[in-house]
Amino acid sequence: MRKLDPNNKICIYLDQFVISDIIDAKNPLWNEIKELLETNHFKGNIYCPLSIEHILETVKKDLNGAIKHESYYRKLSDNYLLKTEPFLTSQLISSLIRKNKFTSKTFLKAEKTKEIENIYFQINSKNKVFNESITYKLSNQNNLRKLLNPRKGSKSEFQVMDAIKAIEVENFKNRLKEYLKIKSIRIRPDDYGKHQFPNWIDQLLYQLTNKHKFKEKQFKQLLIELERNGFNRIPTLNTKFSIGAYLTVKNKQENTGDHIDIMRISSYLFSSDIFFTDKKRKYEICDLGLDKKYNTKVFSGVKNDLIEVIGLLKKM
Repeated sequence: MRKLDPNNKICIYLDQFVISDIIDAKNPLWNEIKELLETNHFKGNIYCPLSIEHILETVKKDLNGAIKHESYYRKLSDNYLLKTEPFLTSQLISSLIRKNKFTSKTFLKAEKTKEIENIYFQINSKNKVFNESITYKLSNQNNLRKLLNPRKGSKSEFQVMDAIKAIEVENFKNRLKEYLKIKSIRIRPDDYGKHQFPNWIDQLLYQLTNKHKFKEKQFKQLLIELERNGFNRIPTLNTKFSIGAYLTVKNKQENTGDHIDIMRISSYLFSSDIFFTDKKRKYEICDLGLDKKYNTKVFSGVKNDLIEVIGLLKKM
């Protein structure tokens, strides 16, 4: 373990429900986990970095509850914030193409983020826009999943998943080819109902151009990488579109909460040593083999998982 290794500590990603269960302390198993987390953090064995998704969900609580949850999580985080899209993916692509090793700076920002009371009302005011936009986007996506769902006697689920992922790779390749041809980046708006957001591919190309100083040579190398391996060596994109394809072939509908779950899994599963998520998401991760691919121990809130987590924390 110890993938990110700031000062040789184990990285544990805590889902929102973990913080709630720890603070509510209604279950003796959670009480024990709370004590072991605090003891191991004090000893310098672990840290639990903050994430944007944690902040998005915490501000939905009343202000006092939000402050209580965030201040507790902050103590365990060592003031590390996990990077998210598109900054993380662009960094991963840059490291892959330039053959640089991943370091803690690849995944983490070591800076003191604004405390929740200072951004509570600001983020809450934008939550309506976020929820409206995601609901609109997901309604179209869910309808598409119904159409793409494999029927009996057709191709296997794995073949369909591969085909769905291949479509996303092809979209990326086509946009990259266009960029190489016209040598000019234009960040196109994507329609989210009443609102528009920057196209995710264009955001990545912009980051690679301006922050990571990619030139034509590096973009051509990226195109070759995509043609050979698709998203398989870009963990965020591989995870995101693997789960998306899985939901399609299983004919599962996605809501705003699911979308936030997928955001955090895509960005943080592969870089965490221990990753908490709910029972449904854990099943999907393990069914896809993503836990083994990225060598991450995944746990939910069921009793057997909590007992196993207690055993791990006691051995540290």
